[in-house]
Amino acid sequence: MDTFEPRVIEVPIDNSNDVLEIDCSQLPEHAAEICDILENEGSALRFYYLFSLEYYKQGQVDEAIVGLKRGIANAKANDQTAKVPLLTLLASIYVQKAKTTASGPSSGDRDMLLQMAMTLLGEAERINRSEPRIFLVKGMLEMAQRQPDAALVQFNTALQYDATSLPCLLGKARVLFGKRQFQQALAIYQQILTIRPSAKPDVRIGIGMCLYKLGYPEDARRALARAIEVDPTASAPHILLATMDLNQIKRSVDPRISEPAVVGGGLDKTLKGAEDLLQRAMDSLRRAYELQPDSPAALIFLADRLFFQNNHDGARELGERALKTADTMAIQAEAHYQIARAYHAAKRFDMAYDAYQKCLAINERHGLARYGLGQMQLQRTDMSSAEATFQRVLERHPKCVEVLRALGYLHARLPNTKAKALEYYEREMQVVAEEAAERTGVAAADDDASTWFDDANLFLEAGLLYEASSARKARKAYLMAASILTRTKDGSSGVLPELWNNLGALGQLTDDSGDLILAEYSAAASGCTEALAAARARLAEKKAAASGGGGATPSKLANEIQRLENTLVTITYNVARFYERCGLWAKAETLYRRLLEDVPAYADARLRLAYIAFYCRSDGDAAVAHIAHIVKLDPKRVSAWLMRGNIELQRKNVQDARRAFEHVLKEIAKHDVYALCSLGNYYLAAGESENTRALTAGGSSNGSSSSSSSVSRKAKEQAIQNYKRALEFFDKCLTLDPKCALAAHGAAIAMAENDFATEARRVFQSVRDAATTGLGPASLCNPAASDLVFKTAGCKHALVPSPETSTATTARMASADKAPLVGCDVMLWSGVNAAHALVEAGNYRQAVLAYEACSRRLEDTTAALEAADRQSREGLHAADTVMVVSALEPAAEPDAAAATSSNDDGAPTTLQMMTNSERADRAKAKRDIQIYHARALYIQAKADKDIGVMRLALELVRRTCEQFDVGLPESAVSKPEDNGTDTKEEPPAAAAATTTDEDGDVKMQSAEDEAKKQASHRHHQVRLSPDDGLLLFDLALVEQAVAQLASEMSESLRTLEMLDAAIGDLEHSTAAFSFLASWGKGAQKKQQKLLFSPRLASERAAFGKSLVTKLQRKRQEQEQLDRQRKENVDLWHRQLEEEETKKREAAMKAEEERRRVEERLLRETEERNAILRDQMAADAAKLAAEASVSATTASSAARSSSKRKSRAKEAADDGFISDHDDLDGYDSAGGDGNETDGGAANATDDASDAESAGGGKRKPPQRPSTQRLSRAVPRKRKQVLSRGRRSKQAAASSAPSGAEESDAAGAVDAAGGKDGGGARTPQKRRNVPESEKEGDGGEKTRTPSPPREAAPAATFGGRFKTKPIVTDSDSE
Repeated sequence: MDTFEPRVIEVPIDNSNDVLEIDCSQLPEHAAEICDILENEGSALRFYYLFSLEYYKQGQVDEAIVGLKRGIANAKANDQTAKVPLLTLLASIYVQKAKTTASGPSSGDRDMLLQMAMTLLGEAERINRSEPRIFLVKGMLEMAQRQPDAALVQFNTALQYDATSLPCLLGKARVLFGKRQFQQALAIYQQILTIRPSAKPDVRIGIGMCLYKLGYPEDARRALARAIEVDPTASAPHILLATMDLNQIKRSVDPRISEPAVVGGGLDKTLKGAEDLLQRAMDSLRRAYELQPDSPAALIFLADRLFFQNNHDGARELGERALKTADTMAIQAEAHYQIARAYHAAKRFDMAYDAYQKCLAINERHGLARYGLGQMQLQRTDMSSAEATFQRVLERHPKCVEVLRALGYLHARLPNTKAKALEYYEREMQVVAEEAAERTGVAAADDDASTWFDDANLFLEAGLLYEASSARKARKAYLMAASILTRTKDGSSGVLPELWNNLGALGQLTDDSGDLILAEYSAAASGCTEALAAARARLAEKKAAASGGGGATPSKLANEIQRLENTLVTITYNVARFYERCGLWAKAETLYRRLLEDVPAYADARLRLAYIAFYCRSDGDAAVAHIAHIVKLDPKRVSAWLMRGNIELQRKNVQDARRAFEHVLKEIAKHDVYALCSLGNYYLAAGESENTRALTAGGSSNGSSSSSSSVSRKAKEQAIQNYKRALEFFDKCLTLDPKCALAAHGAAIAMAENDFATEARRVFQSVRDAATTGLGPASLCNPAASDLVFKTAGCKHALVPSPETSTATTARMASADKAPLVGCDVMLWSGVNAAHALVEAGNYRQAVLAYEACSRRLEDTTAALEAADRQSREGLHAADTVMVVSALEPAAEPDAAAATSSNDDGAPTTLQMMTNSERADRAKAKRDIQIYHARALYIQAKADKDIGVMRLALELVRRTCEQFDVGLPESAVSKPEDNGTDTKEEPPAAAAATTTDEDGDVKMQSAEDEAKKQASHRHHQVRLSPDDGLLLFDLALVEQAVAQLASEMSESLRTLEMLDAAIGDLEHSTAAFSFLASWGKGAQKKQQKLLFSPRLASERAAFGKSLVTKLQRKRQEQEQLDRQRKENVDLWHRQLEEEETKKREAAMKAEEERRRVEERLLRETEERNAILRDQMAADAAKLAAEASVSATTASSAARSSSKRKSRAKEAADDGFISDHDDLDGYDSAGGDGNETDGGAANATDDASDAESAGGGKRKPPQRPSTQRLSRAVPRKRKQVLSRGRRSKQAAASSAPSGAEESDAAGAVDAAGGKDGGGARTPQKRRNVPESEKEGDGGEKTRTPSPPREAAPAATFGGRFKTKPIVTDSDSE
């Protein structure tokens, strides 16, 4: 875009050579006058452009718009190209105007201006698509719409047409700077500086900003200083220099950025440097303000400085001035933020709320403004809106600790969001720790992590929230807060006494060291007393001054004294509780009484006195008196009524306890979970009691049977109603608190007692799993009472548990890291009751395993408690004289306080007392679980008729009796036959009498003289509790069951020893039943509690006597049977021995026969082998002889052949052609000239024929057989007759002699070897069959020759013939 800066514009006059000069500094007020002149003179559109631009430069934007619109309207149709500059300039003015329109009354004005600019650009683009101005303005439009990437595309397109366009280069550099591409932006600014050093705006400012962002602050300062030299009137460089100085101050004093400079001993130097930088920054701002008083950036910086100087009104005024002169939305938003912050600090929250909203309306990404808006919403208690606002800030700044703190504070004050508040607090701690670890390079340990934090309020808030969920975490948070306060203030004196008190209380809950807790309480007490004394002294001074001057006593100091007094009361109470823990009961009582003297209405102290009176002093009346005093002062004190109910239960005043719990629910708190559980347990116990009464009434022999049945039926109905009531209470308790494990456990007991064993077992298992994982049984089966069908459920067997142990206790659960008390061990009793349900379901084996697991659980927790008891005793013995908070002791008697600090009253410590009581409870629980285990074995043995399992049950019951010293008196054991079914009130034993003491205990005494009676008093005195009587009944019952199973066993399975043991057990069982029947009648007469029926015991005794007789008879039968069995066994053994003897003899005979046969066979084999060896030797000799004969024959045949050849030669020499010429021709062709020569050549031919007949393969030589020796038989050779005629003389002259013929035959035989030429080996010889021998006609059999015409036979008969060797086997 061309830049025009004329001060005088010459307008040509129409139809003249003159011009009209118009001074731009004196332009008309309205642009319409200039437009009229231009229209009258018919001026070009260029002049409209120039005058509109002058109006715009002078700030008259609206007049510039009017001029541009008139020029566009006057454009001619044939000169549309000249209209493009006007369109682009008008569009750029609209874009600039839209940037400052966001704070207007209507947010739609900005969008309308941008749309108008887009329309103008579209029209210009239709005229000339290649105009660079169009792409430049489009880039400005995209930047106004916050589309930097699209703007960069437009600027690059414009630069393609004009690479040196300064506005396009400036726009591109601005976009790159906004995208944090500082290096590229710096290059463009340097390019602009090269092209035009005097360009406006000054690009040196842009260069300085890029250098600062790239980490070259000194170069940036030099660039800005150069900008000031070039244009001393520019304010922007001064503002940027002030900004750099302020940022450097922040980095130098922030310990998270420059901790070494602060911590390493250079704090004073750092602060001095910061003061110098601050002074230089303020000088730069002051200079910028002097140069341009209406500069919005300078005004905003000055407002910020005034805010931190607590000049809130001045900051607000400067912000309002900056808002009036702001030309960009960013500066407008910052101005609104400064105004809102000033209103916020001045506590004008409504004005601040509106200003924050205006700031966010312009710049919704302004994080500080949104954070301030959230604070205003918190002040208005608009929690939901505040949470949404803080969450939006947290999305953009996830590590902003201020926002995390605000969200934690917000959720800490909302219902049911405490866990979320803790989550935000923990995130804040983690962010600070990560920053510190990143800064230092190492992670600090827990003991020095407090050095990372400066604000203790974070840990105080977190500790307050942790108290409800984890005492250990709360204590750790408070320790961090104490460490921060100790470091940032004057040592430990700067820590509030309330904080030390909380640390001591949490230490008691977490069972920390007594010395540590004592030190914390001592610090709390001393700090509180010192602060209280100082406050009272100041108050006295104020009162004196007020009385002298007539002024009023300051209320703030009085409130501080009241706070310290209340804190001291709390500390004293907690110290008294600490004394209880240490067993210092007298000192605890002293502190409680001192508290009551100062604050008579302090109910908690009087409740502790009631507790000590009952549980430590065993003074129930005094405890009830203390509770009555509390109830008189505060009738609606729930804790007092609940303690009264518990004490009445311990004193066996069941109805008074019930009335106390009902009073809580009816008059005070109908939704109190503790009271609901207590009443549920009461009705469970009542139902069990009614079941026991039904059992005893049904088994009683007093009165008629109809009345006993009526009483039993009514008791059962009442038991059902009690179980129903218990289930209703437990159901309501679970409705209020679904995680109440004790209520779920009690509901399952009620379900099991009403024959819902399967459902109850599932609930018991769920309770056990929930207790194991530490989660409440929120998903337990929780049926309503009306959904259950109640049925009468009587006692199925006398082996039943004591009703007290089946009832769940409502004591508080112990901490997870300690062994729980047996009464509140949900895991233990849920497992026991689940095993009960398995027994009811008939799954006895699983029930036995469950009881064994419960026994192991009880043993483990008992061992843990005993170890804790020993550790407590050792710790108390070591610190017996130092467990005293001296600040709470009387000042006049310090020595006496130290002397009486030990527990001189002899009362046990809290832990020891609970352990002694717990030991008795655990012994009873162990006894009951063993009986439950035995009962499951008993029922299993009865069902399976397994006497082995029944004996296991008997051994378990006997071991239980031995552990708890329960047994029959010696007098009852000595003569059981006298007790039986006797219905007298006293046992009719001849040598014993009975007396009854005040407690209803029966004493069995001997009838001997007094001295002997005193000597044996220990053995004959009987002191049985109801549980002991039940255990003795169970022992007798199992012994009788063993005897009965032994009686029912098959004769083949039982033994005399088994019957003898059964008889002994049965006699003891009968004696026990007899004793229990008589003792139970006496107890019934005195209306004592019984857990078994005396009538049933009497019947069992009678049954035992009859069973003894039966067993004795069966013993005789078994003895006779065993004798007969022994005789039969002996006979059988003898028979077996005889059979074994016979078998051994037969085996010996068979073995001897076998040896004889083997010897005979061996001998025969040796004989045959000898014969064969002899035959083989003879055959070998024969073969050797034949071989020698064959050799002789061959030599003779050779001589004969030579003779024949000589004669033939002689005949040929005569010239006479005879019939033998054919033979000579044959011989000359390779034949031997005579068929009867028997020479080696024929033998060779024979062998060749034999080889060719066999396919050219010869078999390898084989070993001679031991049975038969033979030689190869030559095949017959076809005789070929000669064509010539022979004379008898020639035939006679050519025939060999007999010896020669024999030799020839031998040669032929010898030539039948492997190679067809040598002597044949004896092993290869074979016999010649008779069919191949020479016939009577004189023909001789030969081996065939090779395929050629054979010579005629030499002779047809001869005197000598060679015969084959014939062995004995051949003849056979």
